[in-house]
Amino acid sequence: MERVTLFGWLDFEGKDVTAILRGATHLIAPTYEEPGCIHYVWTADPVQQGRMWVFEEWESVQSLTDHLAGPLYRQMADYLFASGMTGAEVDKYRVVQKQGVYDGEGTPRADFF
Repeated sequence: MERVTLFGWLDFEGKDVTAILRGATHLIAPTYEEPGCIHYVWTADPVQQGRMWVFEEWESVQSLTDHLAGPLYRQMADYLFASGMTGAEVDKYRVVQKQGVYDGEGTPRADFF
């Protein structure tokens, strides 16, 4: 397994992020149907007004490459800029190991066991 996870934030200073997200559902929903898309979650921060969080998970680097070269990505980027995005930081992570937080006894653990 070598999944790719994207995680980060987008800022829309003085804007209603919930409304911006509602306006993007026609781009978010079909992305779930793209080959290799596991998660594609966009949400408003409940505390920091104007901040949107992005979480994506892709089966492979190739599936992310295909998404980034596709029309939904370009349309989403154009939409976000047109909506007044004032800042962003989204990073990608290569996932080589995945495990639940809770062990067999129900104890939360930070280590990989």
